[in-house]
Amino acid sequence: MITGENETKQKRRADKAVKNQKAASKENQKIIDSYDYLSNAASTQDCTGLIPSAPLNEEELESYNALYKYQPPEIPDTNHH
Repeated sequence: MITGENETKQKRRADKAVKNQKAASKENQKIIDSYDYLSNAASTQDCTGLIPSAPLNEEELESYNALYKYQPPEIPDTNHH
């Protein structure tokens, strides 16, 4: 308890902290869920050798990705002003 602060202020401060923590937790879970593509990383159905050389164009890249999701998701930069 902070000295000199009334209970209403303390309650608001605690409620705000909980709300911020829940928002951060939800954002963290979104990022974690976006990495589900890694679940294919080491499996008996691994597509080793799927791409023998770098794709020559966007269509080739999309074609590989349609067969096997191997690229990390793009996460927007929220710190950019």
